[in-house]
Amino acid sequence: MTSPTTDRPAPSRAAPSRPAPSRAAPSRRVLLVAAVIAVVAAVSVGWALTRPERSNAPQATASASATAGTGQITRLTLTAIRAKCREPEPALLAQAADFAFAGTVTGISGNVVSLHVTRVYKGADAGSVQVAQTGDSSETMLGSGKFETGKAYLVAAAQGAVMICGYSGEAGLPGLSELYQKAF
Repeated sequence: MTSPTTDRPAPSRAAPSRPAPSRAAPSRRVLLVAAVIAVVAAVSVGWALTRPERSNAPQATASASATAGTGQITRLTLTAIRAKCREPEPALLAQAADFAFAGTVTGISGNVVSLHVTRVYKGADAGSVQVAQTGDSSETMLGSGKFETGKAYLVAAAQGAVMICGYSGEAGLPGLSELYQKAF
């Protein structure tokens, strides 16, 4: 008996070939690019939501002192931010700070720190400064991280907010007074 002939090709022992990519299905490269774009967008949105807003920063205000009678009281804020710091630069301090001073903490009431100003490096003269101290970030102030009664400090502020990350801290710390001397 003869077998009927078929139009099928003979089976091949070669390695199976991959199917041609379908034009309708996205390639891996397109998916990778889309994933990278999504990650960059998510990081950008996260940064925008957590960065401090300069436009919402409290402005430094000067008002007559009701109790001291010796000058002006300037009010600043001190808040912790989630950021990594780079080494402080005198040029950046000189440019960014609109108020810089040396002072000694005379008292702390709740989260408000009162300092007697002993020298103004930049900005209007002030007899005393009040700082609203909040947060517990290690990047807040050089030294202990917070103001302490009786200690001397060098403080720089921009738009009513204390500059942190090495620009403000205990006056006796190595490098801080040199930074202020070079900047001002």
